[in-house]
Amino acid sequence: MKAIFLILIFAMLLPHTSFAQEASCDYRIEILADGNEFESQDFKWRMKATKIEGKPTNITGTAEIEDSSGKTVKSYKPWTSDSISKQKTSNEYSPNLKAGEYKITAEINVDCDDKDKGNNVDARSISIKGQQQTTAKPAKNTGIEDAKTKNAEASGSKAEKSISEKPAQNAPSKIENTGAENPNDNVVQLRGKTIQNNALQTTAAVVNSQDVVYESSNEKAKGWIMIFLLTLSILLNIILIWRR
Repeated sequence: MKAIFLILIFAMLLPHTSFAQEASCDYRIEILADGNEFESQDFKWRMKATKIEGKPTNITGTAEIEDSSGKTVKSYKPWTSDSISKQKTSNEYSPNLKAGEYKITAEINVDCDDKDKGNNVDARSISIKGQQQTTAKPAKNTGIEDAKTKNAEASGSKAEKSISEKPAQNAPSKIENTGAENPNDNVVQLRGKTIQNNALQTTAAVVNSQDVVYESSNEKAKGWIMIFLLTLSILLNIILIWRR
């Protein structure tokens, strides 16, 4: 009879013991940041866990920052099975992010039976001011294309310059400067110059010969006139003498 009584007492205490071991609680996590838009050097944030109800317990907290493509750029773990009685705040973080859109996600896990796990996670979207890398990449490509265009234009200008200089080098007035570039042209030009010189010499010789001819004819004419005048004078003297 006494044994039965002890068994009944033990059975009555067992549910209370199980309930004590599985005591419920409620903790929440929140992200602390002054706004949603920041300059890169001014962005700072923290995370804070707060007990809403229940007994002290142990807490583990993690957080991460994702960029607009979903890639994790920063990760944090401020608490690992640390005791918490009322609230707990992490250190202040300054991730110095590049310009763009980001999402911060913080999460906690507690050793007690958290009856509302919906507040165990907090998320916030933020924006870092400045020109994003996605808009800067086309500018780099444009710079390369511009450089290629400038090089092409420079090459074209050099080609045009070389083409425009070649006819000038082949001009007859610049024969002495193009001795090795176009031998055939030089031969023709030299031959033309020789022919022209020969023609000039021949013309000069003809003129000189004509002058000699003209000079000879004049001398002959003068001689005949002198002979005629001498003869006429003799005849007149003979006539005068004969009349006397």
